[in-house]
Amino acid sequence: MSAKLSEKDFIASIETRRDIRLFFVFGPDESAAASIAGNMVGRLGSDSEAVEIDSAKLRGDPALLADEAASQSLFGGARHIRLHFAREEGLDAIANLLSAEQAGNPVIATAGDLKKNSKLRTLVEGAPRALSHICYLPSEAEAIDQAVAAAGALGLRIDRTLAAQVVRYTGQDRRLVAMELEKLSLYYESAPERMVTVEPQALSSLAAETAEEDINALVNQVLKGDAKALGRTIVEARAVGIEAIRIVRALQRRIALLTGMRAKVEEGANAGAVVRANRAIFWKEQGAFIQQVERWTAPRLAGLNAHLLDVEAKLMATGADLTETVLEEELVRIARAAVRGR
Repeated sequence: MSAKLSEKDFIASIETRRDIRLFFVFGPDESAAASIAGNMVGRLGSDSEAVEIDSAKLRGDPALLADEAASQSLFGGARHIRLHFAREEGLDAIANLLSAEQAGNPVIATAGDLKKNSKLRTLVEGAPRALSHICYLPSEAEAIDQAVAAAGALGLRIDRTLAAQVVRYTGQDRRLVAMELEKLSLYYESAPERMVTVEPQALSSLAAETAEEDINALVNQVLKGDAKALGRTIVEARAVGIEAIRIVRALQRRIALLTGMRAKVEEGANAGAVVRANRAIFWKEQGAFIQQVERWTAPRLAGLNAHLLDVEAKLMATGADLTETVLEEELVRIARAAVRGR
């Protein structure tokens, strides 16, 4: 049965728990789940051959996962499976993996937010050959602590004010925080044994600030239904090279936040009070969040989340030259739905 482990111990289990076949990390903070999975892969070493599998492939081939987990590398070296769940599917494939006689290659799987009654979550958490870890969205203070610690591991001394700037303009996406800190580390040529203090002006050289402001603007305009402003922001986002899938993930993270707050509103709480009490929301964005919590009901948020999963799958199946067009059409469609919800 899955044990409740700290993030550190869960990551270390990829090396210490040879009895485990499936390492499953999920939750509303998908950036943290991806970061943890990446750290686990890193523990396996660069010589470990990676086999990437999307959950959609498991629907028509429930034996695929167990077969891959039992297969040897072409070159006889180490091997691991990275499994990405876009939605709840592939239950038979997971069951086959966990019950197979042999499965020498570890499977590291990531998924989004799964409710307690999720069939996939129930299957994994009840299996003796699986370990799971859930990633909750951190408060802003917790995200700042994580950024300070991550900077220290790279040889950077960064105060909480600067760490807060990094956290805010990356939308608390742990992968983006890591990327920006790595840029700073390269800029200062820092290392754990050669600590360097980050100066405030260094952050102005990071391009992510503009990009993340564009993403936050896009999310707010889409959920507000401001189609006129949205058109301009889409053009600006395209100009700075923001990936379509990154915008979808930002919308999904926003919906996860809104869903929890909307549930409290529907229980009788005041929308403004609920938003202001959420420490994950930067004070400058509280007004936009209040509007969104008031406008988007729980059923509409659930429907939008399901639609975004379909959009994500569509983008992955679309050629790179068409992803921007597909995304823009979907953003306008959602904005129009927001207007109808007024």
